[in-house]
Amino acid sequence: MMKVYLAAKFERREELRPIRDKLWSMGHEVVSTWIDEVKKPGGMTSDQFKRKLAVKDLAQIESADLFILDTFVISESGGKEVEFGLALGQFQGILVYIVGPACNVFHQLCDRRFENWDDCLTSLKEML
Repeated sequence: MMKVYLAAKFERREELRPIRDKLWSMGHEVVSTWIDEVKKPGGMTSDQFKRKLAVKDLAQIESADLFILDTFVISESGGKEVEFGLALGQFQGILVYIVGPACNVFHQLCDRRFENWDDCLTSLKEML
């Protein structure tokens, strides 16, 4: 069993929930709670909320054994690429996978790249 962090454009969170569920059913623990984020709670400024989310996400990435970046939709905010950089910066302390096209030179540093989620999930099933 591995702890898995899924990174993607925030608007893809609903599409990633079934993938998260499949990973759970394989016995993996998905630590990326951003997939279930819905809105900012009252009594907190937008900047405070974003800071809290960023710190939480970074801690979850550092706790993961496997980081998977979904590159099918470009993110204008760049958040998922910052997360990808943090995962790469752990220098073999975490496996780094990409699902989708390699979009920049740093994507060439991933451990594995898959054309689609089905191929990635099949590979993870075979690792068990």
